[in-house]
Amino acid sequence: MTKRIHAFLTAHAEQLAYLVVGGMTTLVNYAVYVLLTAIAGLYYIAGNGIAWTAAVAFSYLASGRWVYRSTGRRGWREAGEFVLSRLFSLGLETALLLLMVDLLSVNELAAKLLAAVVVVVVNYWTGLLVFKRKKGA
Repeated sequence: MTKRIHAFLTAHAEQLAYLVVGGMTTLVNYAVYVLLTAIAGLYYIAGNGIAWTAAVAFSYLASGRWVYRSTGRRGWREAGEFVLSRLFSLGLETALLLLMVDLLSVNELAAKLLAAVVVVVVNYWTGLLVFKRKKGA
């Protein structure tokens, strides 16, 4: 049984690391969002943009090192590509928030959590595009 668990962990190390880092990134995103919207009273779309910025900064540092184990030169180009890859998820999350909050009357904090589930999956795939680029590309 122990060998099976070890084999599973080894085979899925990247995905498991992403779940941990993705969970931590989601926590950063949600905590900043709650502070800005529920406590400071900022409009939920503005709070989402600021929370997204904090989460992307955290995610870039953590994901490149522990999830994708980037072997490329960590610099402005890679950081820029990462941010660009995450702009799609910002748009997706904002659209989901608008849909749920304004059209479906879902509570802002609950809508943020629901949108986060979709965004975590999308961000894994876009992160692969940045950090797993073939050598010479």
